Amino acid sequence: MFNRRTGLLLAGLTFATWETVDIFCISVPAVAAVMAALFFAATAWFWRRDSIRAALALALLFGFEAAVAPTLKALPVTKVADLAIALTGVMFAVTVIVRRRRTPASHAVGA
Repeated sequence: MFNRRTGLLLAGLTFATWETVDIFCISVPAVAAVMAALFFAATAWFWRRDSIRAALALALLFGFEAAVAPTLKALPVTKVADLAIALTGVMFAVTVIVRRRRTPASHAVGA
């Protein structure tokens, strides 16, 4: 079943993979390696803990990617794909955060 959580996980893994491939294709591979590690870590954190903080970390990473997409030294189709995936990731992260904030927390009933 495809839901907000799955969409955010897939978007995070997409960018993590993209940045991993970029390690071998760009002039400053260290930046791509750091971004790949950050995307992998934030995605794993969200997958394991399903927390608002992890979703917020992913939202910030996606926002950064969306902001730098126009400045990439690449073909226009690459810039558009980068921006589209980044905005999709931001959308999924925001929907996860808003949904979690609106859902009341369940509390254990004392015996």
